[in-house]
Amino acid sequence: MEHVGEISALASAAFWVVTGLAFAVAGRKVGAWVVNAVRIWFALGCLLILHVVLNGSALPAYSADAWLWLSLSGVLGLAIGDQFLYQSLVDAGPRTATLVMATVPGITAAIAWPVLGQAIGAWGLVGMTVTLAGIIAVIAQQPKTSGRVYPMMRRGIMLAFIAAICQAVGLVTAKLGMGNPDSIESVDPWAATLIRVAVATPIVTVMLLFSKCMMRGFGRVMAENEAGTGLTFAQQGTGIWWTILLGAVCGPFLGVGTALVAIDHIDAGVAATLMATSPVMIIPFARWIEGEHFNPRALWGAGIAVIGVGLLTMM
Repeated sequence: MEHVGEISALASAAFWVVTGLAFAVAGRKVGAWVVNAVRIWFALGCLLILHVVLNGSALPAYSADAWLWLSLSGVLGLAIGDQFLYQSLVDAGPRTATLVMATVPGITAAIAWPVLGQAIGAWGLVGMTVTLAGIIAVIAQQPKTSGRVYPMMRRGIMLAFIAAICQAVGLVTAKLGMGNPDSIESVDPWAATLIRVAVATPIVTVMLLFSKCMMRGFGRVMAENEAGTGLTFAQQGTGIWWTILLGAVCGPFLGVGTALVAIDHIDAGVAATLMATSPVMIIPFARWIEGEHFNPRALWGAGIAVIGVGLLTMM
């Protein structure tokens, strides 16, 4: 299939739009950190079922090197990187944190060049630059009103940069673990996703429990709501479970899976750039679901990003 890598990268961006919206809705009800841990367990279940159906076994049977690189990728990208990103959203706000995370494609390309030998050509650099310029124009727009103060801005920015580095290194190490797609020893992207999520899941859970124990006491870990409603899962009803399941299927399952399909077929830097278009895709949904208002610069930025994506798919 032509342009399977580019299509997969854009699909990954679209899936993360859905999971981001689901994450926001559920997080306001039962707490974002709790949702993050619960949804990765959901994703692990979906991936295990898929692997059993496709391969007849629960866990992939690959070399120790593949498991090592993919495990490292899961720890850095899905456990540590995601947790730092969440804390940066709290400390610096979503707008600043997302702006810092726009550096992921550049960091990924810089690492992939010496590690994977993936040098980006002139037109590729032009396409990445145009796409990122459009993304930055979208996420850097100032809201009409701002009543929230972020007293830990510097720490939030620092954590966002650490998250960006973790995600970039996670993509490159995932590619190292998957190997050459034309090789007989290559790892299937969906099996690679299972390995990454399987390793990240207990680490995310331990990190959640440790943070909750430190702040509130072990007995209230799963009952407290960081958003302030104070309702448990049981009190929220079945709707909260369906919302988290939607986020799990579209994020750690389909979002991560299509991301690995993308880096399996195209350069990691290009894939990361295409996957970074989520802030552009989310514009109509944020306006519809969250009621956010965007100024004309955001719409111009979206158009610029689309042009950049076109340049990248023409490489």
